[in-house]
Amino acid sequence: MVRFENVEIRYRGKEAILTDVSFDLGEGNFHFLTGKSGAGKSSLLKAIYMGIFPSEGKINLFGRDISSITKKEIPEIRRRMGIVFQDFRLINNLTVRENVALPLRIFGTKGSIIRRHVPELLEWVGLGDHLDDLPTSLSGGQQQRVAIARAVIARPVLLLADEPTGNVDDTIADRLLYLFKELHRTGTNILIATHNENLIKKFDYPVLRIEDRKLLFSD
Repeated sequence: MVRFENVEIRYRGKEAILTDVSFDLGEGNFHFLTGKSGAGKSSLLKAIYMGIFPSEGKINLFGRDISSITKKEIPEIRRRMGIVFQDFRLINNLTVRENVALPLRIFGTKGSIIRRHVPELLEWVGLGDHLDDLPTSLSGGQQQRVAIARAVIARPVLLLADEPTGNVDDTIADRLLYLFKELHRTGTNILIATHNENLIKKFDYPVLRIEDRKLLFSD
């Protein structure tokens, strides 16, 4: 599903952030991605969803070399992914309910299904009383939960989450990880970037660790 072969990532005019990165994520995977702040976790996720492209090496995504993917094809491929950004990227003039429903509407899901599933998921993440609120009226932690709900509502093939528990307390963090665990059980492949070592130990999934611009793997 995701393959990096000797990938280097650097921003123009700057030193490489990641060098000689190689790994495979096949079907049925759930991995944590960790490393110090600024180690390159977000950049690696960006490379997977084609927000940036490697300066060296090859990335294959869903069996395609991303260097052969046209700009017109990128949105269609991204629809197979759920992405939780650190800055949330909610649409501020849409309600919480409308933000979370957006992926389902893009897929043409029936209105009756949207009306049933969106409130159920928002209740699960502790936002059942905020369905008709605008994102700007919510706290950072609440906005993060909206972003997570939006990313998982359509049961993507691949979920990429950048510090998805960074602004919530331990109880909510555990609840969100159990949501990811259930999503994984039903077929979604998951890669979560986090610096929360306690969470990594508690859920005991394989770890990709970035150190000194290199990617290390541990079971």
